[in-house]
Amino acid sequence: MTDTRRNLWLASGLLAVLAIGVSVLPSALWACGLAALLALAGVVLLRGNRWRAGALLMSALAVSLALLDAVAGFLSPVPMGHGLVKATDPKWWPPPDPVLGFRPRPNSEVVATAAFGADQIYRHTYHFDDTAARVTLAGPAGADTYLFLGDSFIFGQGLPDDQSLASQFAKANDLKVRAINLGVPGYGPNHLVRALEAGLLDRYAGQHVKAVVSWIIPAHLARVTGDGSWLGSSPRYVLEDGTLRHTGSFNEYRWTHPLAGLKYLLGEQFVFVDAIGMRQKQEAQADLFVALMTRLQTLVREKFNAPLVVIYSWPDNLQTRGYGPAPQFLISVLDRLREAGIPLLSVDNLTAGVHVSRLLIPHDGHPTAFTHELIAEELKRRLNRP
Repeated sequence: MTDTRRNLWLASGLLAVLAIGVSVLPSALWACGLAALLALAGVVLLRGNRWRAGALLMSALAVSLALLDAVAGFLSPVPMGHGLVKATDPKWWPPPDPVLGFRPRPNSEVVATAAFGADQIYRHTYHFDDTAARVTLAGPAGADTYLFLGDSFIFGQGLPDDQSLASQFAKANDLKVRAINLGVPGYGPNHLVRALEAGLLDRYAGQHVKAVVSWIIPAHLARVTGDGSWLGSSPRYVLEDGTLRHTGSFNEYRWTHPLAGLKYLLGEQFVFVDAIGMRQKQEAQADLFVALMTRLQTLVREKFNAPLVVIYSWPDNLQTRGYGPAPQFLISVLDRLREAGIPLLSVDNLTAGVHVSRLLIPHDGHPTAFTHELIAEELKRRLNRP
């Protein structure tokens, strides 16, 4: 009995050390290494063959998890922006929002910086007006209005206010139009649909909206299912018998469905867990993505009697520049959007022959002011601006 109590106290102490380590260590690999060391310590300190065998089993399990995650991480491509250190002041930006999960605060500003090693890549201040839209070059009151909805690509991350796509479009039209920048870094189509359904953009319904412009990238597929550490409070949609339905937030779903929540948490920590069933998951994400974009088009027509124009940085054939071989389900997304009657504008076609150093912010991957300028001129032509 004495040995049992001693073992329980020791095991509790080792678990407490592990819990503290998990909270401060930088990755799951480090946590697995700590777990293996603590389990080996248990082999030495615990009394009784069963306790020691259990500790040895835990050590083997921790090592196995670390090896699996290391191999999966080695096989995974290095993400764009790896090694880039970003910071914002205020730190917690965008702030929480009860409808969309997060959203800029009206009449505010944010200082954003990015550095790669000793090199500063950018330092800019983002300004927001009283409607929480990013400040753009102003057009005359009562002029034709164009809404720009999307994520960091529409927002113009890494660029000053007057170099975002909305501002470039205003400049291309000699400041005779109102271009509203409603982009927010980290958004997906689910945020845009929810914003319209919740009436957050109704203020523009009587303001001569001529078109709504968005920009899609493959990373949006993961966002529509909440696969991102910043997306927990974001709106969640599901497809049920072909019908799109809002169910609340991703966090609300995971708390009420513990197995799904556990799978998500493990996937966040271990690459190999996230890779299980990935192809089937991505195909389901593509279906949900297309449904959301189609719903977005419908809402834009209903709210503003205007077209939705979609810019895309997306694989459009089996060997599109910058993407490499792409699965058919990913390529077919654009075909399905075309079938829905959504006008599409290809960034790759527009920038063919231009060196990538002029098109993307170094080490960051977001479009440069030059890229936005090219797109703005093409948008002006497509939208038949004089």
